[in-house]
Amino acid sequence: MKNVAQFEKVSMEQFIKDWNQTFGNRPEQTLNEIYNNIKLPERKTKYSAGHDFYIPYDFRIVPGGRVMVPTGIRCVMNNNYVMQIFPRSSLGIKKGMCISNTIPIIDADYINADNEGHIFISIENRGTETILLNSGESFVQAVFVEYGVADSGEVKAERRGGIGSTGE
Repeated sequence: MKNVAQFEKVSMEQFIKDWNQTFGNRPEQTLNEIYNNIKLPERKTKYSAGHDFYIPYDFRIVPGGRVMVPTGIRCVMNNNYVMQIFPRSSLGIKKGMCISNTIPIIDADYINADNEGHIFISIENRGTETILLNSGESFVQAVFVEYGVADSGEVKAERRGGIGSTGE
């Protein structure tokens, strides 16, 4: 296997800032506990392509509902790779969970974003029953893919912002 990336936690300060912007202020003690329980993504079997991401906190998603999950994770990866995020098939098939923007793409330079490269994953419940996701449960998986480009010239722009900022 070729090692092309490494997962890390974002700083506690960044996690608390992002959590509060997403869900509103929570007691710092609670957020410290959530942060300390964040697990880095990992592969479960020898030939698994996907690295499982884990829910950092218990979530309920009602039918038709959506939640933006601040994972507390960032990723340093080789420049000629991209990370793609997919739902775990069991959650999609059995419970109707999907990722809001179909297949999120995390570029190698996202690590330089103004949010420390904090990976958020927006998930939806397209099923008919409430989905319960428990802290520590795997919910999506990341796969690294090498890519090529079709540009004939050199692109010199550098990333500044976070989610959805490419080209701004």
